[in-house]
Amino acid sequence: MNREELRDQLLAPVLKWTRLGRQTNQLMTASSAVISYRSRRLLRALVRPRQADWTELTLMTREKMEVPLESAAVMVSIMAPAAQRCWTHAGQSMLACTSDTLSLAGSRSPAEFSERQAALCTTLINATVGWLQLWGTAAEIAGQGLAPVLRQVQSNAERLGKR
Repeated sequence: MNREELRDQLLAPVLKWTRLGRQTNQLMTASSAVISYRSRRLLRALVRPRQADWTELTLMTREKMEVPLESAAVMVSIMAPAAQRCWTHAGQSMLACTSDTLSLAGSRSPAEFSERQAALCTTLINATVGWLQLWGTAAEIAGQGLAPVLRQVQSNAERLGKR
């Protein structure tokens, strides 16, 4: 693996977390607009409720049930393969590190020691890159779980902004 490939693999999880941060920012911005609009409508509805107020309240209540369930379903469907990759990586990393460490300890010459030391370093780098990629997978799972909520909130903000 050359330096550019290593750099790209090390930066990929950071970019995934950055994308999740942007998604969260969009969610907070759109949510504040929706909350503001709906709060004003509910306060006005206390005095003289209209059918539109009841319709909006019904829609809001339904969304509070449907969207989190959709989000949870998406995250659960993604988590099983991710957990399997995590355990597989952990097992393979432990075996490779143990094997390379024992091989290094059994070196018979300085040249063999140097060669096996380089192999152990490569194994440790690969294990670290793998763990960082799993860390990025957590951001992907969170982002895909957040997507239905973000979609609904942005849709609400757009719809309510036209009124």
